Amino acid sequence: MRFRFWALIVVGLLLVAVAGCAGGRSNVAPTPAPTKTLRPIFTSTPVAPTAVPPTATPQNPPTATPPPSPVLPPPEPPTAVPPTATPQPATFTVTSATVNIRSGPGTNYSRIAQVRQGQTFEITGKNPAGDWWQFDYSGKKAWVIGRLVTANATGSVPVAADIPAPPPTARPQPTAKPAPPKPTQTPAPTTKYRVGGLTERVNTNERITVYCQLNPNLTTGIGDTGAIRVTRGGGNVAPDHQFGSILNWANTGMTPENQFLYNENCKVELPLAAGTYSAYIVQNGQQASDPISFEVRGDIREFVLKWVLR
Repeated sequence: MRFRFWALIVVGLLLVAVAGCAGGRSNVAPTPAPTKTLRPIFTSTPVAPTAVPPTATPQNPPTATPPPSPVLPPPEPPTAVPPTATPQPATFTVTSATVNIRSGPGTNYSRIAQVRQGQTFEITGKNPAGDWWQFDYSGKKAWVIGRLVTANATGSVPVAADIPAPPPTARPQPTAKPAPPKPTQTPAPTTKYRVGGLTERVNTNERITVYCQLNPNLTTGIGDTGAIRVTRGGGNVAPDHQFGSILNWANTGMTPENQFLYNENCKVELPLAAGTYSAYIVQNGQQASDPISFEVRGDIREFVLKWVLR
């Protein structure tokens, strides 16, 4: 503060001197005032400024902090795949007391054996209609009808590829018919022979065949002789056919039930024509028997006429 005080004094003196000089000139030289030597009271020591340490320049730019990752829900556990069920084999169980098993899917096939109630078998096939089951029976392929058993797991049962062909249909055996009613006309009372029987037979030949038995004796194999006359609508359809007394077997190459006896040569063959026919025995040019009527229809084309003594 003292330094400033003295500095102000010096400055004031200088200002006064300058003002005097500016007011007027004098020829008398002014006496210089003694100069007082100023003496500093103290020396001011400047205070050095505090050095600020330089800021360190980073070598690498600061790394930006990444945003936080979104929190995802935990994944759902995989749906458990149910294990594939092992297919069950198709089977059937016998529900009736006994059931016939056959060689094919039908009652027209031959019977193999019988199975009993409670027995169970594995099904190997079926028929196209699905009402018969195929199975293995003691190493043989057998069939059982479905309505007499209880079947299980049959949805994938295939139609059997080895279904046997059905056996041939047996033709119905001819049955002896009772003697046809007598015609309305009164038969001649002098006839020697009466009607003994009529047998119709199936035959697919394109003709009509008529056999006759006249008073046959099966013990001796001999019958009576004569001629047979066949008519239709009141007229003869063929000449009188003479025959002998010896009895012969017809259809000897066939099964016994298809064989029958007839008088030797008493076999008449006519062109095939459906309708009602009549026949009787002629002896010595006269009618000797009652007539027998027969009808040709469909496959009924073969007839055995029989007369016996009254």
